[in-house]
Amino acid sequence: MSEVGRIVATLMQAREMAIVSHVTPDGDCLGSMLALALALKQQGKRAISVNADPVPETLQFLPGQADIVSPDRVTRIPPLLVVVDSTDMERAGPVISTWDRQVEMIINIDHHVSNSFFGHLNMVDSSAAATAELIYALLQRMPVRITPEIATCLYTALITDTGSFQYENCTATTLRLAADLLEQGAKAQLMREYLWERKPLASLHLLSASLATLTLGCDNQIAWMKVTEAMLADSGLAPEYAESLVNYPRSIAGVEVSLLFRELPGGLVKVNLRSKKKVDVNRVAEAFDGGGHRRAAGCIIKGELNEVIAMVVAAVSKEL
Repeated sequence: MSEVGRIVATLMQAREMAIVSHVTPDGDCLGSMLALALALKQQGKRAISVNADPVPETLQFLPGQADIVSPDRVTRIPPLLVVVDSTDMERAGPVISTWDRQVEMIINIDHHVSNSFFGHLNMVDSSAAATAELIYALLQRMPVRITPEIATCLYTALITDTGSFQYENCTATTLRLAADLLEQGAKAQLMREYLWERKPLASLHLLSASLATLTLGCDNQIAWMKVTEAMLADSGLAPEYAESLVNYPRSIAGVEVSLLFRELPGGLVKVNLRSKKKVDVNRVAEAFDGGGHRRAAGCIIKGELNEVIAMVVAAVSKEL
């Protein structure tokens, strides 16, 4: 039996499981987790969805998101743990990362090239545009019906991880799957409203403040912006509203790599990296104990903001 076949068999035989995803959740990790949970509940399973961080406001339309619990509310950890869209157990947060010693089986489903194959069973394919593609492939081998709710979760995962089907990770397979999901009832209009048509006014003020920090280097091939703790506090916004700002420097003609540096509490800096054609930003992120994809990656570095900027820009310059 293939690895995928063993995963399907394990899921079908299990009575209960916890499905977890990474901290600072995005559309792919939440959409994949919730779609799988909804499908397994359809089969009479007790499937609990767990995430260490709250669901972002922009994704609170997702079916099943209200049932997600924080790890401190899990009174008994099920014997089966399914980890989606995470390169390793640590990515799920400090509490969940210890569960590997308390469960009987871990299933790892992910599409990141930096995945560490930490599961007892691993379904990892870096050619997939989103983990949702792998979840859909699993559901096709299970006796479940793709409901409009499941389709909405998976479609959301696809559009968020492909930049609305603009990034190079989007393939013909991705587009065919998107069409299938729309035919099966995915609520595209609802997604559009929440993701792009409900931004608070303060998010534009934050964009304005971060654009004022825009800097170019390495013959204008690198562009970066920063978001300080004070800027975010003044905006009154949740951190999620800073995540997409990295795409603005990337849109500049001639820029190959865009970077966003965001101050975190405790003397930490979160770095988002994006590239267009040449630079493998996953390799850059890995040098700072991060990871991701060739064209999109991230890391968290301890240090003063401007010192971190200098270090990362120097590392990207070497890649160029």
